[in-house]
Amino acid sequence: MGKLLTGQQLRKIFDHYCPFDEEGNLRSNDERVTLCANNSNNWWETRAFVQAAAQGDQSPMVIQFSYNANRKIGGDPTAIFIPEGVTYHANPVTNSARIMSDWLAMEADAWGADFVAASLDHFNVPKFSPAAEYERAATPIEYEDKIDAALAYLRKQGLDTVAAEVDDDTFAAYSNYLRSVEYRNFRADFLDTVSIIQPAWGMIDTEGIPPVLDFIITKDITSGVRTDLNNNDMMLEAELGATGKSGDEIEYEEISDEQLAEFAHLAASFIAYTGAEGIAYDIGMKHAAKSGEKHPTDTRKLEVVQRTIIEETGIYAPFAQHGGTGAADVPRSLIGKTNLNTCYLVAGTQARFAYMDEHAELVRAGDKKICGTDVETHVYLQGVYEEVVRRFEGTGSWQIGPELARILPE
Repeated sequence: MGKLLTGQQLRKIFDHYCPFDEEGNLRSNDERVTLCANNSNNWWETRAFVQAAAQGDQSPMVIQFSYNANRKIGGDPTAIFIPEGVTYHANPVTNSARIMSDWLAMEADAWGADFVAASLDHFNVPKFSPAAEYERAATPIEYEDKIDAALAYLRKQGLDTVAAEVDDDTFAAYSNYLRSVEYRNFRADFLDTVSIIQPAWGMIDTEGIPPVLDFIITKDITSGVRTDLNNNDMMLEAELGATGKSGDEIEYEEISDEQLAEFAHLAASFIAYTGAEGIAYDIGMKHAAKSGEKHPTDTRKLEVVQRTIIEETGIYAPFAQHGGTGAADVPRSLIGKTNLNTCYLVAGTQARFAYMDEHAELVRAGDKKICGTDVETHVYLQGVYEEVVRRFEGTGSWQIGPELARILPE
């Protein structure tokens, strides 16, 4: 009881709720389900998530740990306060991986949550700049061959316009980047974290990376997971393009039918070439949406791209919606999992703030009860928990535990 889901079990859940039938038609809404994928930034959020997943007949939930959160939890001195005279002697990413994997497994067991999956989210690859002078790292991988292979594949798929973006100078810049210390360290951190946590799902964030380089990096990381780690369980999410951020001046615009068909073919080719099993692309959301900020979903794009991937590859690659906090709606199963983070940080902090504001005089007086751990263990925890339960609305995944028990092997 309370054992974390494997990648293959998570795969079965996604396949069971695939939005399309065998003829490629959308199933009825009551047959479709979207999973909540909640990002944890601290102990109490993880506990609130697991408590909600364990409620009643139980609900499936993906609990995610981002590269940025891992660095902070693991003690990265560039990401947290450190006093003068103190030196950090560990790898914060792998340090956090050990902490959070143990914590999540303990919470799932303690509360008897049977349908919780661990995930890595937004492991962002180093930024690419064609003019950068990267420090070169030793590597046994022939990255020039990988660039050539990606270009040949794109041309074979009729994606000549994409392949044409790479001239001789760009080819050299890609090679320098892939052989850089920055990229090699990222690759090692990601694979080490996968090895420690053994997550059911893992995402690499390639925001801002040119398409051809995105193909190469994603295939390289997939190869690292499958071959270097001999891990054929974890579902790997890859990103094609980027989701915007709240406050961006650029407005989302729907594309023409011709452009949509071209993008859908590119996405299908991306899945086929890289071996990724989940995908993210822009559908109009914004990261870090503020309270009351809502963004409509480009359901047309979702339906066309997700159907095309299945038609061209035979693979159902669940769509991961980034920026789920500000989603105006959640088209079930067309969105395989909706990523939620900002709403929980806001809910917990606002609950804490309201409590402190109500007891301001006692806080100033140094009252132990008001200033003590109850603020976290009761006020913050409850604030996050109530938001978690609210976020299940509209997903179809609230307390479907009996159905999951039926479809998952013992």
